[in-house]
Amino acid sequence: MSSVDLESRLNRNRGLVERMPDNHLARFGLANALMEGSLWEEAAGHFRKCLASQPEWMAVAISLGRCLVELRQGTEAREMLAAARRMAVAQGHTSPLEEIAALEARIT
Repeated sequence: MSSVDLESRLNRNRGLVERMPDNHLARFGLANALMEGSLWEEAAGHFRKCLASQPEWMAVAISLGRCLVELRQGTEAREMLAAARRMAVAQGHTSPLEEIAALEARIT
C-alpha cells in the first residue's frame, strides 16, 4: 500500500472512530491501519480499548502483543501473547499459535 493510500485509510478510520467512539470494529480497523504504518504506540492504545470492550478478542490480543514487541516492552508483550495463546486454545484456534510463537521469539 502506498503512503497516500495508507494516509487516506488512516484519515477515514480516524473519522469513523471520532463519529462512533464505542464502535470496536471501527477502532480495530484504525488500530490495524496504524500498525501498518508502524505507529505502534497509537495502535496499541486502540487495541487496548478494543480488549477493554471484548476481553476475549484473540486477534486483538495478538496484534497488541505485536505492538508491544515492536515497542520493546518485553514483559507486557510476553503476558499479552500468553493470554492470546490461552484464548486461541480455549477458542479452538490452532493456526494463530505459530504467529504467537514467532512473536514470542522476537522478545528481547
